[in-house]
Amino acid sequence: MILLSKATTCFVRHHSRLRRSMRSLTVVVLAMIVVGCSGAKNQPVSDGSDTKQRAQETEVEKCRKKLSAAIRRFEPESFSLQANPERSVNGLNSWIKSCGAEQMRELKLDDSALQMLDADAQRLASAGIYTASDAAYIRDCWVLRELTRSIVVRSAGSGDGEVDQTAAQVVAVFDWVVRNISLQPSDEQRVSLGLFDVMLTGRGTAQDRAWVFAEALRQQQIDAVVVTTDSEPAEGGRLDSADWIMAVILDNGGLLFDVISGLPVTDGESLVLRNPKPATLSTMKNHQRWTNSSVQLVAQTAAFAPRMLLLQEQLAAADTAILYEELTGGVSEIHPLVDRIVAASNDLWSSDDISVWDYPEQRTIAALSHSEAEQQQYSRLMRPFNAPFERTEYTAENTQELTTVPEALPPAERRRIVQERLTKNFARMMESSEDMFGKPSKRLLKGRIQQIMGSVNTDVIQQLQHVRIASKQESLRVRVPDEVQKMYGYPPVVAYPFPKVIVELNQSSMGDAMYWTAMCQFDRREVGAAITTLVNYRRQYPDGRWKYPSLINQALALLVQERNDDARKILEEADVEENPERMRVRAILAAIPSP
Repeated sequence: MILLSKATTCFVRHHSRLRRSMRSLTVVVLAMIVVGCSGAKNQPVSDGSDTKQRAQETEVEKCRKKLSAAIRRFEPESFSLQANPERSVNGLNSWIKSCGAEQMRELKLDDSALQMLDADAQRLASAGIYTASDAAYIRDCWVLRELTRSIVVRSAGSGDGEVDQTAAQVVAVFDWVVRNISLQPSDEQRVSLGLFDVMLTGRGTAQDRAWVFAEALRQQQIDAVVVTTDSEPAEGGRLDSADWIMAVILDNGGLLFDVISGLPVTDGESLVLRNPKPATLSTMKNHQRWTNSSVQLVAQTAAFAPRMLLLQEQLAAADTAILYEELTGGVSEIHPLVDRIVAASNDLWSSDDISVWDYPEQRTIAALSHSEAEQQQYSRLMRPFNAPFERTEYTAENTQELTTVPEALPPAERRRIVQERLTKNFARMMESSEDMFGKPSKRLLKGRIQQIMGSVNTDVIQQLQHVRIASKQESLRVRVPDEVQKMYGYPPVVAYPFPKVIVELNQSSMGDAMYWTAMCQFDRREVGAAITTLVNYRRQYPDGRWKYPSLINQALALLVQERNDDARKILEEADVEENPERMRVRAILAAIPSP
């Protein structure tokens, strides 16, 4: 439906251009007729339309270049390395003020859409300028656009006669989200994070998983919603016991997923580990607990803002992403989201059953308004992404290496100059921690961003391996100048241990880099290599933060190799109370075929 609406919009736009082109062609033809009747010597009198058209084209080109320059700031790696990412919206606001002000005045949210939003969300959605939260939202859309494109390519041909290609792609996206966002312990107190930081750190709540899953599918123009029920839970399958589940809306109905257990919802049957077949909306419709269910739309307020529609329509093809959702209609020709959900439910839900889920917006606002204490906690959480600390190799000159000293000088003078230079360099290093221990390279950050954007190139693995190797260094060896040796009794070479904070940071980044290397190998379908990496991770970090996720993912890799007994043993090791994903472990254990 979305593709059809977008196609209609494009047709109208191109049709309008065609009519303008036809009018221009008519002017040219009439001018030729006048020349033919009056003789070649009589030149047609210009009415100024050509000049006006050239001026318009020049203005359009200026706006295009202005937008292209502004949107570059939202490329995920560049955005993350900016000192003040919120300033990224300045370029967009300059563009919309000079190139889109008139169109913005014409784009207004319908009253029915405003009624679905609270007062703060109404103001944010109706704003005519881009905000700090918009900056993060646009970056997140770019990340998820690249991720889902990669997953779709990798899952091509994975459907079978009973699971169509689109459903197989949805399952592949769900598997990626669950595999790469591990559940944090329920009692863990962590600073509020936005969607990107949840993906970056690889840990979050079940709600975080639902948020990422729905936003990822939006980039493939697939709707996903949270479905809740007030009916009391009971023993049985997830439809019997879960308070909420996710429904993915497809043309032929929908598929049901449970982000808490990290598994598709089954239709009263046992879980199929290979090519699982999720239960459909019709199953929910026929289930007593869900006949009076409610639907919550998963989207940030920015997605409903008309300014996002304007930006989405004006972006070049290479930069385009799904930024805008038509909530109830009245702003664009896109089929409204509420109407799409109602139609797909086959009378299970009406528009009165649908509301906007407040979780994404609450987390977005909280992540942008940390207190001082929360900001310190956030900085500690993100600190490992600065690793490794790198410095230019210190190649000290000595009295035998005089290539940069004029040869015409006497030997004693040349030695004096070299010693003076060495002493200055040594003193500078002693005073500057950056010169001695290096600057944060942020290699782990760059490699992780590539990974969560779906890259499966060996470059990502090499980047992560480089982090592991560089982070092993715990001291710096420095040659001491002769004069300093004589004066203070220093040895010829001194090893300076890195400060404790740098050593701890490097150790943390080494563990993360190793675990995420295994995730890259999993995405590349190199399951044997992934198993080896996960085993090595637990040997080096037996109590590391990825202990239980590594066990689960190793078991999944073993199941791909049809090593069921080995997978069962690994899962039994993870079947402990302190594992936040124990429910998932037990469900997979129950689904493994008996020997």
